[in-house]
Amino acid sequence: MIIDIKYHIASLTAVFLALGIGILIGTSMIGSDTITKQQKNMIDGIEKEFTILREENKQNTDALLQAQDVMLNQQQFNQAVMPLLVRNKLQGRKIALVDVNYNRDHDGLANVLRSSGADVQSITAVNLAVLKDQNISKQTAGMLGKSKDADPEKYLSDLARLTAEAIASGENNDLVRFLDDNNVVKISGVYGPPLQDVILIGGTEKKDEDYFKKFDQVMIKDWKKAGLNVYGVEDSDTAVSYMRYYQSARLTTVDNIDTVYGQVSLVMAMYGYPGHYGIKQTADAFIPPLE
Repeated sequence: MIIDIKYHIASLTAVFLALGIGILIGTSMIGSDTITKQQKNMIDGIEKEFTILREENKQNTDALLQAQDVMLNQQQFNQAVMPLLVRNKLQGRKIALVDVNYNRDHDGLANVLRSSGADVQSITAVNLAVLKDQNISKQTAGMLGKSKDADPEKYLSDLARLTAEAIASGENNDLVRFLDDNNVVKISGVYGPPLQDVILIGGTEKKDEDYFKKFDQVMIKDWKKAGLNVYGVEDSDTAVSYMRYYQSARLTTVDNIDTVYGQVSLVMAMYGYPGHYGIKQTADAFIPPLE
């Protein structure tokens, strides 16, 4: 017990000694010229860094505003020049747009084609993701005469063949009406002759929605068999590109169809300069010759 008290007293003494030393050091530092100078230098350094950052921020803001002005001018120039570049290049051509990526905004591309003199007969947006709904999938299988095969993988090729046939010939009206009513496709315009060209807009955002072999490829073969010209295009920011697929099917391709450059490239390619155009590694050139 006596030993415990001694250790306790020693511990308290050590604590108070350390506290006293700390107070002494702290007191000696107050008013120290060295500490004051260090603090001033630190503050001056921080102020200098803030001044530099403010100047850099101003320069970056000015550069951004200038870049935005340049981009705006470029866009205005593109819109003004584009109709001149494509005028009469596709005069009288009958065209169908088919988008398997279900992008329903096709006004830009359709307007460029019309500016070239083409007649955009129909626009079809295909949404195969709807077939994940078991009820719609069963009904679709029934429409195809495959009621026992409710799995889309089992009937997708037949659906592609009959859809391609409908676009080219105007047939299969009951199937087309069912698909449109159930949002498997969204259609504007009229199917059938005298169709000459099909522009297939592909690519997808997810790897598990890559249906090229069972859908796109089947339609391409059917359209070619019917004597139609087929072109494969996609947006510049498409996550899963179809360019290699379309090129393996011997299609002329454009990989930036969401831009004025890509749209002009497509018109010129259809006019008489087949090839592979755009900004991706699969492209052979940025744009075809302009006449």
